[in-house]
Amino acid sequence: MGLTLAALAWPQSPLAATVPPADTVPAEAQRLAAGDRIAISVYQTPELATDTRLDPSSAITMPQAGRVPLAGDTAQQAEQAIANRLRQTYLLDPQVSVEVRAFAPQPVTVLGAVARPGVYSARSFPSLDAVLAAAGGVVAPAGDRVELIRPDQPARTFNTARPLTAPVEVRGGDLVRVVPPGEVYVGGEVNTPGSFVLPATGLTLAEALSLAGGVKRDGGAGHLRIVHRPPDAAASVDWVNAGPILSGHAADRTLAPNDLVYVPHSTGRTAFFNGLTTAVATGAAILTGIIVFPRPASVIRSVDVPVEPTSRPIHAPIAPPPPPSGPVTGGGGLL
Repeated sequence: MGLTLAALAWPQSPLAATVPPADTVPAEAQRLAAGDRIAISVYQTPELATDTRLDPSSAITMPQAGRVPLAGDTAQQAEQAIANRLRQTYLLDPQVSVEVRAFAPQPVTVLGAVARPGVYSARSFPSLDAVLAAAGGVVAPAGDRVELIRPDQPARTFNTARPLTAPVEVRGGDLVRVVPPGEVYVGGEVNTPGSFVLPATGLTLAEALSLAGGVKRDGGAGHLRIVHRPPDAAASVDWVNAGPILSGHAADRTLAPNDLVYVPHSTGRTAFFNGLTTAVATGAAILTGIIVFPRPASVIRSVDVPVEPTSRPIHAPIAPPPPPSGPVTGGGGLL
């Protein structure tokens, strides 16, 4: 069965370090192991009755039989093993009965990007698929890796996008971790700064700037900084001219998890655009013929102009001149 983790589901809740009842354990998992509790009785021999747990080596010790290893046995196989030992040491034809009182929990811890992180029993969920399904499956967004960490063994990593070629067994003490997705952070002079999920296919600088809404008009894309912050090493800084990258004239840069992209403010670009705005506004005013140069308020003052009084109304009619007092000569005769 493929490891299609996003679609896994399971009806049961996490077994928070509880002991699973025997009737809930799948048949293929009903084999005795360390920590299991069993009750042993021998027909007509009550002194041999024993209620015990298997020791760390998956063996039991009982009267007249001594130590009997039972690792991996079913209840019926355990009855036969104990009867064989008693036949050698105590009884001619012992009839032994073994009842499993409780299976040991065999806790498997599931962490990371799952719906219900917690502790589950490897007896009830003996495979990687089953225990992840019991945890509610992988939740989005999630990375593409599942780690299986077993004490005293190298960690194993599985890709969630690839089907498993065979079931992967989980055991008590295992740690299953669905690696959360990586993130990159974009800040500074961008339109929507913030953190962005790093997809399984990776993320480039141009893509990250696009997710952040692009560089602002006065952002200095020509000298932005990429701060690399690996979890196990010191941070380092790369200075990048993103102009050729954004225009398609230079190779893009691939970002790593936890990278910080910072676009600084460009004073020169701000001055340029402010000057351009002023020039455009002035040109529009010249074209419309409404250039106004206001006088400063400090030189504007009121002046009182005296007005000479007049003896007549401004709009009074003007009298004609008086007629001449004597004869008027001219033109060679009297008028």
